[in-house]
Amino acid sequence: MKKPIILIFAILSIFTLITGCSKMATNQVVKYPSAPNLVTSDLYSVTVNDEIVWTEKLRTDVDISALPDWFTSVPYTRVQQEVHIVDFSCEGFVKVRIEVSEKIEQASVHPLSRKIKTDIQENVLEFTLPGPDKLYIEVDSLPPLLFFANPIEYEIPNAEDPNIRYFGPGEHHPGMIHLKDNETIYLAGGAVVYGGIRGEGLSNLRVIGRGILDGNQMQGRMVLLEDCRDVRFEGITIRKQAGGWTNTLVNCENVTYEDVKVISFGPGGDGINPLGSRNFTINNCFLRCTDDCIAIKSPDSTHIVKNIHVTNNTMVGYAFSDGVTIGFETNGPSVSDVFVRNCDIVMARGGSRVDGHSAFSIICDGPATIQNILFENIRAEEQMLKLFELHITDGTKYGINPPGHIQDIHLKDIAWTSPKPIILQGFDADHWVENVTFENCTIGGEPLTEVRDDVFQINEFVEGVNIK
Repeated sequence: MKKPIILIFAILSIFTLITGCSKMATNQVVKYPSAPNLVTSDLYSVTVNDEIVWTEKLRTDVDISALPDWFTSVPYTRVQQEVHIVDFSCEGFVKVRIEVSEKIEQASVHPLSRKIKTDIQENVLEFTLPGPDKLYIEVDSLPPLLFFANPIEYEIPNAEDPNIRYFGPGEHHPGMIHLKDNETIYLAGGAVVYGGIRGEGLSNLRVIGRGILDGNQMQGRMVLLEDCRDVRFEGITIRKQAGGWTNTLVNCENVTYEDVKVISFGPGGDGINPLGSRNFTINNCFLRCTDDCIAIKSPDSTHIVKNIHVTNNTMVGYAFSDGVTIGFETNGPSVSDVFVRNCDIVMARGGSRVDGHSAFSIICDGPATIQNILFENIRAEEQMLKLFELHITDGTKYGINPPGHIQDIHLKDIAWTSPKPIILQGFDADHWVENVTFENCTIGGEPLTEVRDDVFQINEFVEGVNIK
């Protein structure tokens, strides 16, 4: 009789060990060391599961008088911009405590769709996070806190691998990084790499980790890949102060941006721009940008844009920015099969060459046929000049081109916070906006059941608007 008892005890012991390991694998927090010369936040003190997590103060240091007039035409870009950033990895539920110096009157955690319940006691904001996420937290009139709780890394590359360019914790100044075929760039948590990335005609590229790629005052395009295939950016933060697009991928195929954080402060600071590219996925990313967060374009007349997936992202269009836009530059033969799903647009604001930005839009400023586009399960919060826009221009906003075509556009399960215009505008009798369906959409919580005069602005070159 002893052997069965011993066997049962052994089984129970193994079960306890396994479940104990499972519990140990949850509620974990992995902190990164602070890199030299980064500035510690003087506004926010953050603890996660009772551990202090270092928080950065990131404030621009630019000559405001040297910025273009159009960029400083609004109050929020006429001064130095400032955000505070907390960045760590976790698994499972974590308890967050954010302390500021004065009593908190009002706080909000975005995206609002997360429905995170907060508790405010004097100068402390607390909430529980169910797992990794990327949040935009506003406390009274303070600069926002960008809260990056990343997934834990379980497969870290070997620094001795000849195909790995490894940047460990600390400060690095490689300048422009020119990639090679089959190369991986790894930025460890706590690494700040000052520079940009270039690559042309390459394949099998990875830029991964939990560190920061910082363009600082680099003018122009920071990450530029042309004619590349099988590209993956994952986990890192990409940011720059100066003007110019942050991530530009031209005529590339099989590209993925996963869990990437993009922060821009300068004029024309687009976040991620697929240009004339195909089979391109942007998933679970956070973008706070001073121009369009995600802009899908076709500047080259020979490049087709096809099969673009924008999913599960949070977008803060801080200035002169849509959350997601197709256009302006649409010179290629076609832009088709673009799917934008399950995204939160916290804000989209500022002027544009079509009288202001929208939560998301299609601006056809060239001869392309733009078709088979789906926007589904999109939540647009406040600070929108326009809810949505389909607009065929004369083709001369960003070049000298003939106008194009927009057709077969489907909006499903879209929630806009408050009434603002929806613009549907064709160009002439030969260049129409055709077949636009709104399905299960709401404005301010009210179902959109008809073409309402207080919302829709539709010209005579639009045909086939359906509301379900």
